Amino acid sequence: MKRLWTLLGRLVLISMAVNLAVELFSRKSLSGLGGYVFGSPLVFLLNVLLTLIPFLFVFFIKRKIFYIVLVVLVEIAMGIANGVLLMFRTTPFTAADLRLLKYGATLLTTYLSWPQIIMGAAALGAAVLVCVLLWKKAPVDPCPVNLTESVCVAAVASTVIWAGLNLAVFTQVVAVHFGNIGQAFQDYGFAYCFGNSVFNTGISRPQEYGQKELERLKEKELVPENTYSLEEYTTPNIIMVQLESFFDPTLWENNPVKQDPIPLFRFLTKHFPSGYLSVPSVGAGTANTEFECITGMNLDFFGPGEYPYKTVLQKKTCESIAFNLKDLGYRTHAIHNNEATFYDRYKVFPRLGFDTFTPIEYMYHVEKNPTGWCKDQILTEEIEKALDSSIGQDFIYTISVQGHGKYPSFSYYCEQIGEMDLFISQLITMLNQRKEPAVLVLYGDHLPGFEWTEKEMKNRSLFQTPYVIWNNLDLPREKRDIESYQLTSHVLNLINIHEGTMIRFHQRHLERGDSKTQACLDDMKILEYDILYGKQKVYGGSSPYQETKMEYGTRPIIQKSTVRSGNQIIVSGEGFNEWSKICVDGKPVDTYFHDNRLISMDVPPKEGEDITVWQIGRDKIGLGMARKAAAAVGEQREK
Repeated sequence: MKRLWTLLGRLVLISMAVNLAVELFSRKSLSGLGGYVFGSPLVFLLNVLLTLIPFLFVFFIKRKIFYIVLVVLVEIAMGIANGVLLMFRTTPFTAADLRLLKYGATLLTTYLSWPQIIMGAAALGAAVLVCVLLWKKAPVDPCPVNLTESVCVAAVASTVIWAGLNLAVFTQVVAVHFGNIGQAFQDYGFAYCFGNSVFNTGISRPQEYGQKELERLKEKELVPENTYSLEEYTTPNIIMVQLESFFDPTLWENNPVKQDPIPLFRFLTKHFPSGYLSVPSVGAGTANTEFECITGMNLDFFGPGEYPYKTVLQKKTCESIAFNLKDLGYRTHAIHNNEATFYDRYKVFPRLGFDTFTPIEYMYHVEKNPTGWCKDQILTEEIEKALDSSIGQDFIYTISVQGHGKYPSFSYYCEQIGEMDLFISQLITMLNQRKEPAVLVLYGDHLPGFEWTEKEMKNRSLFQTPYVIWNNLDLPREKRDIESYQLTSHVLNLINIHEGTMIRFHQRHLERGDSKTQACLDDMKILEYDILYGKQKVYGGSSPYQETKMEYGTRPIIQKSTVRSGNQIIVSGEGFNEWSKICVDGKPVDTYFHDNRLISMDVPPKEGEDITVWQIGRDKIGLGMARKAAAAVGEQREK
């Protein structure tokens, strides 16, 4: 027994050393580390205890040295990952990032140089080699595992950890919910915050949740007053453009660029409804600002760092502005000049009510900036295609990508948003020429990922981005700062549309001026919980919103004919691009893109095999199959 207690003491010291290393990677200086350790000693000790948890399994195995080194390497790797991520964004490493690993892998060359990637791969290889050698060479504990003694020691240690954690939460030494996740990691330590992000997901059941509260909300907060009546050619098209990492550089007091890169956007904010948008993230997290704007839901009620696109919306349909406007006869479209699978948008958008989705795999003549992101000017054409695709009114939600990091310099960033400003000019020109009623909402999703502080900002915030509502309806030039989850409610209120659960809720509280009160937040949480996790009592027990049969693109890709010519198969049609791939019995093969009417493959399939054309992105997921023209049923053979 004494031997096990001695081992436990050593594990505590190892946990302390690991915790110091992990926090050093996060704080990037010895002074910052010292301020954390000596400024918050109870928080530091709590994190040491939490770091100890995975080490406790060592009492039940004989390869103790191997297991201890393995845990050390994993925890150090997590600390390094956190430090690396903090170089490019202000959001720390959370459990949500583990769900985005495949996307992160595609961005390695964007954020890291090849020497850095090679060094990282070498370090990973060295760690694996160490583990293999330890497995083979490290001494195995000669003493048999005494299950009774091991359980006793592990139980005592677990009890101390459990008691320490609950005491820290009860005395508010640490918080359970984080308003600012970046600051929380600094205040409460990596081990506690990462663990919180693992177990604290979704929306916890509110204490007041029940039929009585939902009836009160339906009666007092969701009264369907002045619901808009649709009249063709008088109801405006509504276009929302979420601009990647877009903000006003003049707000940064240390801005080295003197020329204004966004003169048009600045002009628009002076002559149209505008203000600041408080967003849920900094430097990253596009999908979370997107989620708040589309659904009207506050992410503060979810787990720290959680992406609902990767959790609840993987299986659940959610009421949204798209569903709400569909109820009024709108055709709903999503457009994004990046891969469809990023953040699983190809799965999520049908669950948010979109009729069509045009990702980069369905775009043509793509031009990229020096860091490899698609330029935003292509979006003007795609928005116009969406407007042309239906007879009635359209709602178009557009996500831009040109302003995405990594940035070689701040001047480079300003060059990119300068081009985004030109894109806005082209877009407004196109909308003016159509002479249709239109409302165009422009806003930034979050600040770019530079190392700066709130004190360096003139508005003293890293969570505010500008928005403006251009329109040809002569809407009042109201200046108002709002939350991103209130944006669509504010826009629809200006044009007298009051359709939707969260829309009506926010509109009533914005009119009252009490949207920041605790009572409002409590009611908001009840509604969000009921819609996504509860019994959907606000709908009478079941949601009326069903997943749409979403189509890709607004113009069909057509496979007209398949011709066997020597050692080639040549497929002709309409709308092909570089993402069009020939598939043989459903399996993609190497495809040569000639032009939008012709693609080919070298090795011909056998007789009777099915030849189709699919749009397939870099991750090899088939999005949609080209339509076969009536004249193309059956193959043609070149004579």
